[in-house]
Amino acid sequence: MTRLTIDDLTGDMPEQKLIEALDDDQDGLADEKAFDAALASANARAEALFGGAVPAQYSTAADYAVRVFMLDILYRRRGVADESNPWAKIADAQEARLRALASGTEAIDATTDGVIISKPAKIYSSTGVLS
Repeated sequence: MTRLTIDDLTGDMPEQKLIEALDDDQDGLADEKAFDAALASANARAEALFGGAVPAQYSTAADYAVRVFMLDILYRRRGVADESNPWAKIADAQEARLRALASGTEAIDATTDGVIISKPAKIYSSTGVLS
């Protein structure tokens, strides 16, 4: 489960917009209950892709995805439509990535995507000395 604070998100979304997204009681302050609910929803979205808790090996990827999901949720809470939401497409891409990690079609260590050299190199020097 990813832990975030409002301060963690101010580099990605202006503070005033964060407050607007989380001010349910219209007192000019972000509501902790609204933030916690949005964060729980973002975490649930990531965990659902893995069918439960995120495996430790994917925690960094999942933490980033939860951050993106959170920003997407906050823009939606402000009433911004998907076509105007700068995080909507990124959230969809992160969801696809987590789904690929969960299904094994993508790997963090690149073992299944053809990047690993699996055979010895056949490089020979004509003089027998490599420098």
